[in-house]
Amino acid sequence: MKAIILGFDAVTPEYIYGKSERFPNLSRLKKSGAYSAYSAYVQKGYHGSYLSEMNWSSIYTGLHPWVHNITAKEIAGKRYTPEMGWFKNLQPFWEVLNNNGYKVGLWSADCCVQPVEIDGYVVSSRYDMIEDKAENRRSEREIQVCEKDRPLLECLPGNPPPRLYPKMLSQQGYRYEELKNDSELAWKAVQEYHFQESVDNFQEELDFYFTAMQNAQKKYPVDVMFFYTPTTDLIAHCCMCSDDNDVLIKTYQVLDKKVGELIDALEPDNVIVMSDHGMMNFKDIVECSDEEIRHEAFGARDEVLWLKNRYIAFEAHNGALLFTAHALRGTFIAAGKDIRHTRLEEMRTVDVYPTILELCGCKIPQDRDGYVLDIFNRLCVNDKVLKQENIKYKPIAVIQAHDPNITDIIINEVYLHNRFCSITIVGDKRYEEIYCNNPRVTNFISFSEYNESLYEEVYCGYHNTMTGEMCHIRIK
Repeated sequence: MKAIILGFDAVTPEYIYGKSERFPNLSRLKKSGAYSAYSAYVQKGYHGSYLSEMNWSSIYTGLHPWVHNITAKEIAGKRYTPEMGWFKNLQPFWEVLNNNGYKVGLWSADCCVQPVEIDGYVVSSRYDMIEDKAENRRSEREIQVCEKDRPLLECLPGNPPPRLYPKMLSQQGYRYEELKNDSELAWKAVQEYHFQESVDNFQEELDFYFTAMQNAQKKYPVDVMFFYTPTTDLIAHCCMCSDDNDVLIKTYQVLDKKVGELIDALEPDNVIVMSDHGMMNFKDIVECSDEEIRHEAFGARDEVLWLKNRYIAFEAHNGALLFTAHALRGTFIAAGKDIRHTRLEEMRTVDVYPTILELCGCKIPQDRDGYVLDIFNRLCVNDKVLKQENIKYKPIAVIQAHDPNITDIIINEVYLHNRFCSITIVGDKRYEEIYCNNPRVTNFISFSEYNESLYEEVYCGYHNTMTGEMCHIRIK
């Protein structure tokens, strides 16, 4: 097998890289291969962010979300995941690999319900998201294959486990308003329950799919295998109520153990383990040593629980507590026969697609914006390789024209639309610490220090509070 690619939604690089002794298999891959805490499509905020479906579609195609336009759709209040047929004419990586003689096996790939025929096979997993206050907290997974791939079903070890959702506050014996009015009660509630039962459910999921993948490789071998799970995203959203959270650590340890077992069983030449973004508690959106400024800068200050350990929680639409927003950086580890050891500083989502194609010696379609990562121990067949030493960063200024929560979104849109830039924020001195804690910000200056001549480009944000419309406007 040429490669196996394992996608775990929202796995946070700060945990994986910062606590390496707890994750021996991922650490082994990291020590021998290439790794990065790369920049994903994420807003530094709690609303208006990019969806995971948009990130994974960019990973599949090498196109920006505003180019591929694939996202989840909401119809009558119900969220529908994209279908595999929507990638027609976008040349996803499996199509390019097929055109170059590689067989591909896709397992539970995001945005790939209603599977279509490929050279290899597709095993999709469909489920209904629980986004309201339903008493039943389990959603059954439905396995989908096209007619050609029906023989693959014999490789499945029974039926997949259901997708588990966290208990509602009412099922725990609490009401959100009483927690808002009693900080000690809120702290007690959070300590008692933060989705502890999710760890066993996650292990059951990986046991099911990884067993099926091993069975399939024996009977219907492919050259490249891809697997994805959204469960790590859901768990992080509903458990990150403290530093070094026990449920998240246990979840990542299950991930680490099962990845090690799968690699040992399949013995691929190369392995990629990655997420589409990370996770951070809402407190990190407004990280500031001044508590008054921190509360002031959080746009939903009156709607949340301010926990005694400085963490912040919402009540989600489905009645459970929600602790996190998507974080700006995703996890990327690649190791194997073709890959040298290196740390990647300048990497973005759109670089994954060309790097997968280069790994298999395939030419990249002409209209892609990403780069082949400089991780190979051989000459590359593609010319567009990202050499860190050749990067020149364009100086850009972003002028604060709104509250910090809106300005942070504007900052990140400017960043995502400008590759190889250094961003200086021109703003209110009170919020300097918050802006400087954004890893996409290089510098901060006050309004009085601003000198337009120092910047190649200058941007300002627009936000319509009535419609919610938001954009960034280039003024130089």
